[in-house]
Amino acid sequence: MDLKKPTKETHHFSQSICMHLGAPCPALSRMLAALAGAVDKARPVTTPDFELCGESLLDGCARHCPARFIATHDRIRVYCDVEAATDSKALELFADSLFQPDAQGFSGTQLDHRPCAMGQAIPRLPHHRPDVPVSHPAL
Repeated sequence: MDLKKPTKETHHFSQSICMHLGAPCPALSRMLAALAGAVDKARPVTTPDFELCGESLLDGCARHCPARFIATHDRIRVYCDVEAATDSKALELFADSLFQPDAQGFSGTQLDHRPCAMGQAIPRLPHHRPDVPVSHPAL
């Protein structure tokens, strides 16, 4: 099943550089796309507060990095190479400081073990077409 086309139309993707690769992680990109496709397909049969979370090994990662994911209809995040004991709230604040322009700063030193990479997928607005500029009516 080709998830790339539908998910690029339904979600905006962002990810950090992998500290092991020195480039975006292809395995992280695939996991984000798969989660975005799954959450989008589940939307008609789930409630707005739907949440899917868990841990997995990144398929195709040469280091076999573990990944923690939290997926909702509003946002999907994946944290790579984090220990099971790493505080989820601290990970969320750390990711906010990278992905959210209005977030408060967060020092990575507050984490015992920082993720080697992080990624997020945010749903696009309904009927948004990236090839058509958004126009705002005159007030």
